[in-house]
Amino acid sequence: MACFPDFVGSDALRERIGDAVRRNRLSHAYLIEGPEGSGKRTFARMIAAAVSCERRADEGANLPCGECLNCKKILSEKSTDVHYLDRGDRATVSVEAVRDIRREMSLSPTELDTRFFILDDADVMTPAAQNALLISLEEPPAGVLILLLAESADGLLPTVRSRVQTLRLEPVPTADVKQYLLRVSPEARKLNGEGGGKLDAVISASHGRIGVALAFLTPKREAALLKTRETVAAVIRAAVGGASYQEICRAVFALPAKRQELSAHLTTLIEAARDLIVLKRSPDAPLLFYVDRDEAAKLAEKADYLKLIAIYDALRDASDAVGGNGNVGTVLTSLSVSFKGRK
Repeated sequence: MACFPDFVGSDALRERIGDAVRRNRLSHAYLIEGPEGSGKRTFARMIAAAVSCERRADEGANLPCGECLNCKKILSEKSTDVHYLDRGDRATVSVEAVRDIRREMSLSPTELDTRFFILDDADVMTPAAQNALLISLEEPPAGVLILLLAESADGLLPTVRSRVQTLRLEPVPTADVKQYLLRVSPEARKLNGEGGGKLDAVISASHGRIGVALAFLTPKREAALLKTRETVAAVIRAAVGGASYQEICRAVFALPAKRQELSAHLTTLIEAARDLIVLKRSPDAPLLFYVDRDEAAKLAEKADYLKLIAIYDALRDASDAVGGNGNVGTVLTSLSVSFKGRK
């Protein structure tokens, strides 16, 4: 039967790990790598459930089955043998926290045959914390499985990376995200029924991360997302469509004045400009921002390729300037002038 049937995406990875569980060939430590909202913690929890599943040897059962007592406890985060560590409200994971977990690893299981240690935010562990973890990675205690979670393996020391197997979670295809949301989320079904591409906009903004899509489905986050998309679309229309300088300024200065929010809007603007550029060369190319391909194609027709490239470069320069602590007002003014200068 299916391996990790309730986890969407990364099909080849799910099959590989499921097979390793059934054959009792798991490594002692893994790094689960993927962006925020990609399901790292969910997948780690499911691995723990699969290893401990009471129906693990039953080839006719899903893995994990999700129905036995062990699965239910682990998947609801109530098992005393599954331990979690993250940074909480701190910037890093400290060496003291890792030493506490390391001492915990020396104890025997209370309910299961294996104890699991799921260390979130592994890529922001201090170097001292990572070095403290090395001894457990090099000489793991019997009956312990360590699962490190990180957005990027680049934040880990080479000595740590060399002692774990890396499992990279891939973005979930748009159709699969939509199918999942419609199955589990009443809010998604409500949005889909309203039409107007609202649910598709949420899915587009998630970039294949189901956790992010679910977070956007709260009314407050959904409204903020749709407002951001409207603001971004207005800027692109003004830049591409030959608007007057006054109209361009009105659209550009509707962008947020706070640096962090502006940076996020500029990232989305860059994605939108990128969509128009790729549509010039490949009408069937996957899009990052636009959910209505015909609308995007018509907009792309309003400017030649060089103008779109220039708009993209201007947005990149603005993003770099904001990231480099440039004055926000000056950045927005320069961006407006740059757009008006593109013929």
